[in-house]
This record gives sequence, structure tokens and C-alpha cells, in this order.
Amino acid sequence: MVLSLQQITEAALHLNERDRLDVTTALWRSLGGNDDALGDLAALARAHELDSGNVQPKCHADVFRNARAALG
Repeated sequence: MVLSLQQITEAALHLNERDRLDVTTALWRSLGGNDDALGDLAALARAHELDSGNVQPKCHADVFRNARAALG
């Protein structure tokens, strides 16, 4: 079964944010997009997660304390 562009778009828009980012990444790479631009997309997605309250920010000290603990 071949889906129309409209059907694919509608289905993609019903995905959660992480899955939409994965689809965007795959499409971007298929068009020859570079990883620098993907980093920008990931940063924008992360900013949206923070702004929407879906994730909580972590301070620098907490991140490095956890990293040191994980590394032993």
C-alpha cells in the first residue's frame, strides 16, 4: 500500500516529539543535510522540551557530580 504525502504528513504529526525528531533527522540526512544543522535541530527540540515543562533542567554542578560518580 502506497500512502499519499498528505497521509504520511498527518501520520507523522501524530507521533510524539522524540519520534518526530527522529523522522526529521532521517529526512534531513536523506537530503544531504550536515550534522551541524542536526545539532541545531536537536538543540531546538531540547529547548522546546524545557519550555513546555516536559523535562526539568539540571544545573552544571549536578551534571558534573553525576558524571564523576559514573566514571568512578
